[in-house]
Amino acid sequence: MRRFRLRPEQLSLRALLRRALAPAVVALACQGPTPAILAADDLETLKGLDLDELADLQVSILSGRPQRLSDSAAAVYVLTAEDIRRSGYTTVPELLRLVPGFDVARIDTAEWAIGARGFGGRFANKLLVMIDGRSVYTPLFSGVFWEVVDAMLEDIERIEVVRGPGASYWGANAVSGVVNIITKHAAQTEGGLISSYAGNLQQGIAARYGAPVGDTGYLRLFVKRDERDPELTLVGERADDGFSGSHAGLRGDWDLTPADTLMVQGELLSGDSNDPWINGGDLMLQWEHAYPSGAWDTLKLYYDRFELETGTGLQLMHEELDTFELEAKHRFAPLGRHALFGGLDYRWYRSAIETGTPDGIDPEVRAFTLVSAFIEDEIELAPGSHYLILGTKIEHNDFTGLEIQPNIRARWHPRPDSTLWAAIARAVRTPSRSELDLQIETELLPASEATGGLPIVVRSPRDRQLDSEILIAYELGYRWRPAEVIGLDVSLFYNDYDELRTLETETLQLELDPYPRWVQSITTANLLRGQSYGIELVGDWRPSRRSRVQAWYSAMRMSLQQDAHSNDPTALTPEEQFPQQQAGLRVGVDLRHDLELDLFGRFVDQLPAYGVDAYTELDVRLGWHVNPRVTLALVGRNLLNPSHREYGSEFLAESGRLIEREAFLRIEINL
Repeated sequence: MRRFRLRPEQLSLRALLRRALAPAVVALACQGPTPAILAADDLETLKGLDLDELADLQVSILSGRPQRLSDSAAAVYVLTAEDIRRSGYTTVPELLRLVPGFDVARIDTAEWAIGARGFGGRFANKLLVMIDGRSVYTPLFSGVFWEVVDAMLEDIERIEVVRGPGASYWGANAVSGVVNIITKHAAQTEGGLISSYAGNLQQGIAARYGAPVGDTGYLRLFVKRDERDPELTLVGERADDGFSGSHAGLRGDWDLTPADTLMVQGELLSGDSNDPWINGGDLMLQWEHAYPSGAWDTLKLYYDRFELETGTGLQLMHEELDTFELEAKHRFAPLGRHALFGGLDYRWYRSAIETGTPDGIDPEVRAFTLVSAFIEDEIELAPGSHYLILGTKIEHNDFTGLEIQPNIRARWHPRPDSTLWAAIARAVRTPSRSELDLQIETELLPASEATGGLPIVVRSPRDRQLDSEILIAYELGYRWRPAEVIGLDVSLFYNDYDELRTLETETLQLELDPYPRWVQSITTANLLRGQSYGIELVGDWRPSRRSRVQAWYSAMRMSLQQDAHSNDPTALTPEEQFPQQQAGLRVGVDLRHDLELDLFGRFVDQLPAYGVDAYTELDVRLGWHVNPRVTLALVGRNLLNPSHREYGSEFLAESGRLIEREAFLRIEINL
């Protein structure tokens, strides 16, 4: 197999921290006295949005075109740059803990089980994740390797999230939710920055530099490295799955003309958690042109190269994946009461896989395409109060052929401070390459007298006849501002699933090649259907610019029905793989002009499928603005228990770990 690894152990992070931070701190100290009190302008840049500003925030995750957050006819939530900074978190998966109703569980040092409205897990396949509109989805299992979602957090402008389907714009696999990580324009990151953290379980360092390029452009470069120690096994021993990762990248933004802009992004990354090992890079170009009439065009082009290695011996798998995408979108000038938006997209994949057995993959190399078009029309039924949104995505893929994913959304503003919305949408989850082509064996029982002296192994499915999984979603929501400093948001949903995947078992067979063993083969089918329903409540109170309180609660139930012809013993397990109730409480207070206190408490219900008990945890951040250039923060996580378990063991995945209490010190230096 071909390799292009940069082994993490080639660089000592602790040495890097000393070399990078010491000169910067000395340089700052040698500049002479610095004011102990932040300037008013500097302090204001650190404050979060009030409720009026948040309501007016322009988001584009629902339909690709900017609209006010308060006008979104969906369960949309936004994590702002201030939310990210004051969380104290160091990874994107941790930030998603702050999103009401999201299921976020840490499996081990680097692996996460994340979902929305059920069907989460390490190999969750119904949540679409993007960075600046570029999908980080892998066709290997129709999901996300969260190790790849490794942005420099200081460069994120906001994270937009939709709970519920977004397939009419984003396409297949945007079934239960959509996440779009939006990075800052290069003009917002001029100058130098060093950010570092170190504690009892993790340490990391990042550096960034931005500068003007010519008269109309800006460019920034960044590099970062993170190391995380292994967590504890379920018997309290230290595991061997520590994580080391490196990431470098750039973003450039140019105003080519008064009407034309160009954005260029590129990155290289490498990560090793013992299993898996990942390596890759990408390059994206995006051009936008605005017309005097109010119309605009967008053209996006990107190429991504990703390499993965996981498993050992007969379970070894090595994939090299190339992705190319060309997307064109056009927003039409207003046509009376109609606001039309449409686009075309072409995506090409080439996946080359090697396994530890000769027949583990068939074919070894597969090239496949995804071609799609979408159209949306927002109709103003009554000026300023009643709106109807009609849209659909039409796709053709090489696995299931033509897929149509329409939606109907409506919103009504009974008062200037409130929005009532409703939606009906269809979304599909298309089969993945692992389901169609991959065949992996894993030991179920070791050799013993009870097994006739031979081990029993399970052979994973390979089936060319799978259909897409289908969701019809019904949603109803209400946003209300009963006072200037109070905001309420409630969402109700009912999901009707059909053609869900099942794993059908076959008769136990004795096989001698390549070694004697009993083989329990599994085939895949679409013999499961079901329903889920729930509620999500969010309350936001901003008594002043110096304080914020946000509380949320979510509850969900699921009922699955197995076809009479199905013998899948695990078909109904998803009913017990998600927390039926969750709650969160965030409190942020400026104790004085230069001192911040942030607390985040969360309750997560039990996961009966994995024997994981309900738990309550608390994260705390104490931040100190030493001067306008230096910020220190002491962060404590999981403070209520020495350790706790958040998830269990999935097929071909690590067993759960005990997630420990930890603390670390963080420093941010603006040069």
